[in-house]
Amino acid sequence: MLKKQGTFFATGWLMVAVTFFVLMVTQGFGLYSFSMLKVPMTATLKAAETQVALGFSCYTIATAVGSLFVGDLIERIGLRKTLILAAIVFSGGFSLLTFISEGTLTLFYIAYFIMGMGSALCGAVVISGIPANWFVRQRGIATAVVWCAMLPGSFVATNTVAALSTTLGWQYAVYALAGISFVVVLLAALILRWRPQELGLLPDGAATAAAADDKANGVSTTTDQTVGLTRRQALKTTTFWLLLIAFGLCGICEMGPFQNMPTYLIAQGNDLAFSASFMTFLAFAGIVGKLSAGLIIDRFKPRFAFTFVNALCFIGLGMFFFGARDGLLLYVAGFFFGYALSAAMICFSTATALYLGVRHYGQIWGLIYLMKPLSDAVGVPLFAGIGAFSWQGAFLVAIVCLVVCTAGFAGAREIKAVRKRKESPAISPDCG
Repeated sequence: MLKKQGTFFATGWLMVAVTFFVLMVTQGFGLYSFSMLKVPMTATLKAAETQVALGFSCYTIATAVGSLFVGDLIERIGLRKTLILAAIVFSGGFSLLTFISEGTLTLFYIAYFIMGMGSALCGAVVISGIPANWFVRQRGIATAVVWCAMLPGSFVATNTVAALSTTLGWQYAVYALAGISFVVVLLAALILRWRPQELGLLPDGAATAAAADDKANGVSTTTDQTVGLTRRQALKTTTFWLLLIAFGLCGICEMGPFQNMPTYLIAQGNDLAFSASFMTFLAFAGIVGKLSAGLIIDRFKPRFAFTFVNALCFIGLGMFFFGARDGLLLYVAGFFFGYALSAAMICFSTATALYLGVRHYGQIWGLIYLMKPLSDAVGVPLFAGIGAFSWQGAFLVAIVCLVVCTAGFAGAREIKAVRKRKESPAISPDCG
């Protein structure tokens, strides 16, 4: 009989590693290539910058809406076919950009909408679902490791566009990124499994016999991946709505200040070069925050991790409110804010798995995740609009939203029905 594989679960971490590369080439390439390609595409289209910027809106809207249906698609046709479809749609939409020319804005928008749908098919639901399904004890750190792929994704995307655009043309950069994405996602489709039960395992590397031993000893760590509410049941819980609303406020207290940080810094007397280096500093602080938040989640619970990182964010935003402009104070404020940046994604995805179960995780998380791009779309211009009159006012609004967001998240609790089913020895470890 198989036994638990110890603290290092080789198969589970292989799944995390593959998912890391999926996130890097789709989410990283999709998000960070646009700013680099915007200038040459604007020249090719001979359109206004605001018209070209709408292409990214098409991308984010398609990603948000598409994420609603990914969980249903995985349950209907399986993860492998979903990822194969994602590879075709994402790389196909990317490649379609090379056919744009003057007066083809409609084609440009269609290409980015298709890319967004492809990004959704292998996006937040899959990226958070793999560690959620494969781990219990190390779910937090596994999720955090996967989301750290945004940094190398941005590095590869921006440098590929810069190198090829200046030598061969921006179209060749698009072909390169599309080709890499297609190969990586297609290979991932052959390797990834949605649940460990598909390979005769349970979460954390336990086999059925080991799970039985855990039950006999009163330990409930290997079966809770097989239970969970349906989407309809989740919609009837207070926990679901607390998570949904709290996640929505992150667009104001997190993405609003982040996307407007260069404008704020320049308004305080800094130049563009300084602003660029400071944004890089925020990105590295975010990596530290993601990883430590994952460790805190595994040691304690998601609400403790979220409260801790938001306490630091509160200090950072408070320092900006009181006028941190340059020198050491600015970097201290930036570290505290950057530390919390994007840690919300780790906390909310793991909380969804813990509180509502993961039997239908894709369906439920897809609905909660919808709030992220929508709230970003509201938070960024809202912060900018208030900042045009008063930066103190903008940071004050962000602080208030941060407090409400933290309180709402802290109020979410594990649903009793899920806990009882976890503890029941009659639970069958099927794949659902």
